[in-house]
Amino acid sequence: MKEKLILVTLSEDQIKKAKEVNGARKQITHALLCGSSGQIFGTEKHCEKYYSAWSKIFPNVFSEAFKTNNHEITDYSSIFDLVSILIEKNDKEQKQVSATSATPKTTKPKKKGLFSKLFGG
Repeated sequence: MKEKLILVTLSEDQIKKAKEVNGARKQITHALLCGSSGQIFGTEKHCEKYYSAWSKIFPNVFSEAFKTNNHEITDYSSIFDLVSILIEKNDKEQKQVSATSATPKTTKPKKKGLFSKLFGG
């Protein structure tokens, strides 16, 4: 199941909620939502870096990636091992794609060398 990668510019109210959960000293202006895998909160530069990388690196996880200024967020906790979760999902999807597109291999008859012909090997 492919998910959406969403880079959100947070409102003042959302920034307050995110700081309550992640720490008041954190610089939070944006969120990167990764579907059911989780989310991270941080500065625009921090979130943009992961947004641009993950949209290219995980094509088997995300069906689309977009930016928005208005998106409802239900969970304000950052998932710190999010990249590990995405790698695992990507690998699982890649195996499924490989398994369905794999063609059965035909075996070639083995060529016999001179000694195997002479000695029956």
